[in-house]
Formats: sequence, structure tokens, C-alpha cells
Amino acid sequence: MVIHAFIRIILNGVLISMYQAVQGASMPLFFTDKYATFSQRRNATLLMFGGRLKKIFFYSSNILLSVAALILAVFYMYGVDLPDATVLYEYTPPTTTKIYSSENQLIEEYAIERRVVVPFSAMPLIIKGAFIIAEDRTFYEHSGISIPSLIRAIMENTVKKSWSKKPAGGSTITQQIAKNLLVGNAKNVSRKIREAIMAFRIEAMLSKDRILQIYLNQLYLGKGCYGIAEACDYYFAKSIEQILPHEAAFLAAIPSAPSVYINAENSPKLLLKRNSILHQMYDFGYISMEQLKDAVSQPIHIKLRKHKLSAPYFSDEIFRLFLRHIPKDSFFKGGYSVKTTMSKKIQHCATKALEDGLIEFTKTAQWRGPFDKNKSTMQLQAIRKQLPTTINKILPCIVEAVKKEYLICKTEEEKQIVITLSDTFYKNAKFKVNDVILCRLLENSNTYELYQPPTVTGGIIVMNPKTGDILGLSGGFSFDVSSFNCMTQAKRQPGSAIKPFVYAAAIEGGKDEFDIIEDKPIVITFKNGTKYVPHNYNNKCYGKTYLRDGLIYSRNLTTINLVLEIGMQPVAKMLQSAGLTGRKMPISAVLGSVETTPLNIMAAFSAFINSGLMVTPRFASDITNAFDPAACDILKDALCKVRSKRIMSENTAEIIKNMLHDTVKYGTAKNLAKLEEQYDVKILGKTGTTNDFKDAWFIGSITDNTQTYIVCVFVGHSTPRSLGKHCYGARVALPIFANFIKNMYLK
Repeated sequence: MVIHAFIRIILNGVLISMYQAVQGASMPLFFTDKYATFSQRRNATLLMFGGRLKKIFFYSSNILLSVAALILAVFYMYGVDLPDATVLYEYTPPTTTKIYSSENQLIEEYAIERRVVVPFSAMPLIIKGAFIIAEDRTFYEHSGISIPSLIRAIMENTVKKSWSKKPAGGSTITQQIAKNLLVGNAKNVSRKIREAIMAFRIEAMLSKDRILQIYLNQLYLGKGCYGIAEACDYYFAKSIEQILPHEAAFLAAIPSAPSVYINAENSPKLLLKRNSILHQMYDFGYISMEQLKDAVSQPIHIKLRKHKLSAPYFSDEIFRLFLRHIPKDSFFKGGYSVKTTMSKKIQHCATKALEDGLIEFTKTAQWRGPFDKNKSTMQLQAIRKQLPTTINKILPCIVEAVKKEYLICKTEEEKQIVITLSDTFYKNAKFKVNDVILCRLLENSNTYELYQPPTVTGGIIVMNPKTGDILGLSGGFSFDVSSFNCMTQAKRQPGSAIKPFVYAAAIEGGKDEFDIIEDKPIVITFKNGTKYVPHNYNNKCYGKTYLRDGLIYSRNLTTINLVLEIGMQPVAKMLQSAGLTGRKMPISAVLGSVETTPLNIMAAFSAFINSGLMVTPRFASDITNAFDPAACDILKDALCKVRSKRIMSENTAEIIKNMLHDTVKYGTAKNLAKLEEQYDVKILGKTGTTNDFKDAWFIGSITDNTQTYIVCVFVGHSTPRSLGKHCYGARVALPIFANFIKNMYLK
């Protein structure tokens, strides 16, 4: 209120000076009467104005001083509480954290604003010129505001009476920086004044090149793109230095109305805007006549960048690993570039193997009925969009005819397809005309089969045993269904998959693989009186047996009696060293009653391949960040180093490794034996099944002519419950492992 009164006094002073210029020293009552209105004083001045022009010039200095005081008052009133513009000295906008595969293909982006910051020296002249032409042609001439643009905006606002609503801009590039970064974007005159004041301050502090760099890295260019580098990548799949004049003009046309110009239906309007910018770029010398002719002849053509690799569980694991070391806000704004250990081929093979395995297992379940009923083919598209993302092509369709051995259905494209019904799965399935069902297009064929979404979950991890590099990871059937990663987050009982470590403890303690162990019934009574009565999976006993056969054929009684001979202490020490259990454990732990993550047990399994050295899994091989190298160094040390430790002797590892190979040749994993010869690989591994068939496991390795892979497969319900009668690891998890081998080596 004080400032407003001060401005009013100054305006009165202007009128008094004008009157004195006309009438001399005497002054009418209107100017001395404190109750006289501003209008009365103005009218009195106008009545007595005629003919006294000479005195106007005499008193002009009084008027100019009054106007100057008015301007100073306005600057004080609106500038006193403005933000500190010095923050722009070190200003770094939020940038995108990008996750890449080992082949440098983009997997995922994390950002508040999707942006890549580019230095001024790396910005091509045609891009700088296009935006200067489109936004502020006198950028290198003015000192923060453009007087012609300001006058034009004032006239437009006066004619349209938009001062109190949404006044027109006339803003320079500097004013846009002031608005977007410091002042805010309220649609009123007060903001425009504050914006202009701040623009003067910015121009006084920063060079024109620095101002333009901030602007071109900060501005919004539609479709979630911030800054020119991100827009070049998104719209044209190009780096900034590859952009052509017509593409630069296209980008420069967007900021004035992003939501309008980037829509396909508005391409004629965008074409006019783009070509106008191109002609002005020629007029101002940014492009040649030849470039102009070529550019205006080009159609509007947006070539979106290639789709990201689909590896949501992998990128989400990277995200959670980062959050152990830096705040979430820093991850989303910090602009990290993460090169992961993921292999594009192996990731695809692993994900496909898991999907196919869970789908096949679901065929043994009860048919849950149609997906929907009485829908038109036009409505099928909406249903398809609701389905989770999978590698397999899953389609909704409408039943048109029901036959004994097949269904005739129609897809959303009005295409008629035949779905063959099989006696081997979904035996109780019943169908009616107009049922909406789901079908699966079989790979490399035009054959469709009945499909229903799996109710079980599962996962698969593939690791390089030498470096610990995670080459592929899928932590569930679909990330759209559940983002919970059952391979890295779920703690489950491994069942018999833990037995190799029990036998390793025995070998370390001096036992020989051909020692005789009794496979006989046993009852263990605990101090509280409860009894533990283990048994073999087939309820048989085998009497005197070789120690190695206990592992190859996964015999529980052999294992328990072996532990009673050597004692729990060496077993506990081995499991603790492998990171699979704590200090205290019951005797049932040797049969896999302890809880651990699939990732942990796979890491421990690497000791059998690495001559006793257990490697630490790593998901990233390199991390870069130009803005915070200190934080980057900490992350690289924590996440990118190859680490290993010895948990058993080379001799023990070699003995167990041979036993696990015989498990594939003769034992519980013998269904894999034929794949060794078929694909010229060496396979070893161990099945695992928990009580009541709640969880099914297979952990093994594949060695070809050049590389060894460790693969861990897990299948179970999100909340542990039985998978069904006789759902052993060899029946449920092992086929997924076999799928992976076929996907990797089938030519």
C-alpha cells in the first residue's frame, strides 16, 4: 500500500508540473485541495493547457524526473523480493539417467524431465539460428527485453482487453529463462514486470552464449522432451550434430505451441510455421539458398527412435541398487549413464524360456472360463491393450463356432482363425458362441492355441561365473502383472538345490565321494520333544550307497545320515560362507528349509565352476556422470567391481562339479542329457523341490566352446502354496532351463 501511494504522489507531481508549464506559479484549488480527485486535476490541466507550449519544454525536466522516479518505484516494488539470479552461474538442469545393455542399446530411462545437457560449443549453428529466428531475432542486440516486441504486446493487450486475463508476451529468450527458472509462469502483468527486471539482471551477469545454452537445454519440446538434444533423439533418432535445416526449423516451431504443432492433424500448420522459419533463416544468413530450397521441399517426417529393449526387471534392479547409495531424487535428476552387464540375446532367450515354461505349466491347470462375453470386434482392441506385455503374441478373439476338436474365432481385424483343442490340456474347458477368449500365436507358424494367463510366477537369471556379470534376468511372468522380482527380492526355501553345499562340506572335511553312507530311515527327536522324520521323495530306502549317489539322485535319507556322521558344524560353516544362512540352523536346513534368494544361491553355485571361488553378482560394468564424478566413483566402486572369495578348495569344487554333471547324465536332471549331444554343450546342475511342492528349482551351468553360463530357474506362487501334486523341480523348473538352451543354440 505504501508503494501504491508513492506512485500516486509521483503522478500528481507530473500533473502539477504540466500545469505550471501552462499557467505559471498560481495553482487552482483542484491542486491544493486534498479532496480533489485525480480526474479533476487532470481536467484542470487540460482546460488550461492551450497556447503555453513554450513552458512545457521549460518544465520537461520535472516531468522526466517524475517518470524516472515512477520507473524506479516500479522496479523497487516488483524487484525487491525476486530470486537470486546468481544461481544461474552454476545452473545444471535435471537430466535423464539412462540404462544401457552391454551392447550400448537403451534399456530404460529415469527422469523428472527427460533431458541430455549439451555444451554451447557442440550446438550446430543451424539449431541456434532456428531458435533465435523463431523466438528472439534481436537476441544478440537487446539487453534483456525487446522494445518493439514489448510495444507490440502492449498494443495487442490493449486492443484485446487481455491485461487482467492472459496478457500477450513479447518475451525475449532471456525473459523466458527468467520465467521458467526464477519468476514463475503466472498469467498476469505483475509477472511480466518481474520477468523483465530479472531479464536485465541475467543479461548483466551472463554472456549471450551462456544464456542461449541454458535456454536450448531447458526448453520443453513436446512428448516429454526437454532440451534440443533429447528432442533430436526422440523425433529423428539423431544426435544433435546430425540435424538438417528443415529438422532444426521443425524443432524451433514447437515451443510456441507444443500440444498443437506435434499432433499429426496439425501438420499443415506446422509446415507453414517451419517454412516461415526457414525463409527467415536464409534472410539472416544461417542457411544458403540451396539449403533453403532443399529444406522447404522436405515433408514433415518424424522418425521416432528405435524402441527400447524390454528388460524391466533388470532396469528396476539397477534402480534399487542405486538407491542403496544415493537418494532417489539424485537418481532421477542426476543424469547417470549406466552400462549394464545385460546381453540383448541372452535376455531375450531367458525371458522367452520363462514365459513359455510358465504357459506350458498353466496348461495343466483348470480352465478358468472365458475372458469376457458378448463383445464386438471393435471392443477387442481395448481388451488387448489391457493384457500384460509379453514376448509371446497374445490376442483376444470372439468364439463364432464350437466344434469338438477346434474353435472358429474372429480377431479384432475381423480375421477368422482356428484354435485347435487338445486332450492334453484344459480338459474341462467349455465354450459358447460369443465368448471372448485369449489365444496365443505359436512362434514361426500361423497356428493358434488356447491361452489363459499363468497364476504362478517364476524367474530366471543367467550369470557369467567368472566375472559375476548378470547377462539376463526376468523376475516374473510380466512386469505389468507384478514388479516384484522373485529372483532378487523373494526369500524362499531352495529345497534339494542346497544339497551340493552339504556334500561339499563333507568333502572338505575329509569324506570321499565313494564312501559308503546308509540310506535308511531315521527319527530325530528335539529337546522340546518334537520329532523330525525325513524321507526320500519316493518313500523308498536304498541301504548302503555311495556318498556321491546321495547327491546325484537327491536322496534325503543319505544326506541326513551323512550330516549326522560329520556333524552340523562344517555344514553350517559352509552355508554361512556361501551366504545362504545365518549362524543357527535346524537339521532340516541340510534339505533346504532355510530361506534365501535365487540370486544368492546362484552366486554360491559359481564356486563349483570357479574352482572354489564364489563370485559376487554384478549388474553394471560402468557408470558415468559428468556432473558429479565423486558420487560416480562411489557407485562404480560399489556396483562395478569384480569381486570373489574362496569358500572351498579346488579339489572339492571339482568333485562336486563332476557329481552335478552325473546328475544330468543319470540322476534327477537326466532329461537334459540328450541336449548335451544335440547342442554340443556340457551341462551340470541340481533340481530342487520344497515340502508340499510349494517351490520348484533348477540351478545349473552350460558350457559351450567359448563360454560358461550359470542359470537359475525358480517357479512358485507369490504367496507360497502347493503348485500341485508331483510338481517337482525336474518337472516344472527344469523344462524352463531346457527352453533356454534351445533358444540359445537352436539355429
